[in-house]
Amino acid sequence: MPSKKPAAKKATKKATAKPVAKKVVKKSAAKKPVSKAPVKKTVAKKKPASKSPVKKKTASKPSAKKTVSTKKASPTKSKPQPKPLTPAAREKLRIAAAAQKKREAEARAREKARQAAALAKERAAAKKAKERAAAAAKKERDRALAALKKERERAAKEKLREKEAARKAREAEQLRKQREKAAEIAKKQREKEAAELAKRREIEERDRANELERLRRLEEEQRQAEAERQRREAEELARAKAAEELARKRTSKPYGTDQAFLSEVRGLLLQARDETQLTVDSLNSRAEELLVDRQHVEYDGDSNMDVGSDFEREQWKEQAERSAETIREIDVALARVTDGTYGRCDDCYGPIPKERLRSQLPVFLCVDCRRQRPWD
Repeated sequence: MPSKKPAAKKATKKATAKPVAKKVVKKSAAKKPVSKAPVKKTVAKKKPASKSPVKKKTASKPSAKKTVSTKKASPTKSKPQPKPLTPAAREKLRIAAAAQKKREAEARAREKARQAAALAKERAAAKKAKERAAAAAKKERDRALAALKKERERAAKEKLREKEAARKAREAEQLRKQREKAAEIAKKQREKEAAELAKRREIEERDRANELERLRRLEEEQRQAEAERQRREAEELARAKAAEELARKRTSKPYGTDQAFLSEVRGLLLQARDETQLTVDSLNSRAEELLVDRQHVEYDGDSNMDVGSDFEREQWKEQAERSAETIREIDVALARVTDGTYGRCDDCYGPIPKERLRSQLPVFLCVDCRRQRPWD
């Protein structure tokens, strides 16, 4: 890096040297107003002044022609024609250019010397910096080596401590295992003794429980035998009472002393029997009429009426049979009214209420027994 800086400075010096040369030219051009203005224009166009005066004269001719051609191209605009330089002016310009070159050479030499001095200074600074960096690096290496040595010593001490701690831990672990083993042996011995003791106690408790259970079962059997004897006696007594009650109920006459009520019921039953008998006769006569009509239909040959008449006749027959069954029941009820047992339930042998006996003819069951026999 330090070697590149002088080159940069050199470039800047060269860049700065050029404006100096331009300045000199401008100054010389500024001094020219001693001569005429057209001469200044030609100097600006033709900078190199190192040529001989004769060549300058020949070079000025085309410019004159140029001015003439421009005049021909634009006749309206008139420009002043530059006059040719004199030998003195050319010499003056040549001297100024030489002086300018000398100054530029001196400036370049000074710049080169300055750059060389700066380069030497930079190299010296770089060398010193390198020496300082080497010293710092050496110091850092020494410090790192010292730290590494110290770290190694610390690691060795730490390792020694760890080994010691591991040895102590192993010894402690061995001691702990020995103690645990001794404790485990003692615990197993205690558990074995406790198990044997518990087993003996369990055997004793089982024997005691078996004895108590045997005594309890014996007492329970005696109690059950006594309870069974008492139950049998109670059942026999209940059966005897039920038989007496049933015999009493079977021979009971709930309304035997109420002859007025029995006479009233007999009249109702006879009236119901007469009405039912009339119904049976009417139904039978209708069935006979349907049978006669059917015979006439068979003679006429109408088969569609046969089915309807047969079905209707069967219905009349069934109704007549039900009414005849009611008459038979009324006859049974009249027989019971005669012997005074009418009004006794056929199932429970209890008395049937008078309202039921009056409203339903005939009736042989009380309301509760009738509910228990819904199919009847």
